[in-house]
Amino acid sequence: MVIVVSEPRNGIVVIKFSGRLEFDPTLYTLRPKIRGLLESGIRAIIFDLGEVPHADSSGCGEMIGAYTTIRKAEAAVAFVSLTPKVRLLWERINVTRIFDIFDTVEEAENFLKTRR
Repeated sequence: MVIVVSEPRNGIVVIKFSGRLEFDPTLYTLRPKIRGLLESGIRAIIFDLGEVPHADSSGCGEMIGAYTTIRKAEAAVAFVSLTPKVRLLWERINVTRIFDIFDTVEEAENFLKTRR
């Protein structure tokens, strides 16, 4: 798992994931990164999962935890580019009814601009 955090653009940060979203020490660096972004004043985060072919329960749990951390800080979050396997899993566990999910980063940016 590789996690890359973009430079802020228009107050929005994109966090791009590549590799399997599963139990992995790298995955557990996500929430501290998010807390640091929130403490620095970032109020909108996009999770780009376009290069994530698979997710397990640990990966889903970290995404739910990250979402909760962001929302508790009264910031906005969106998810983009879900691969078919990840989308199917998220539909089965009903997080697609909670998360704001978009096909592209541009769509998510437009949405987040209305949420800040």
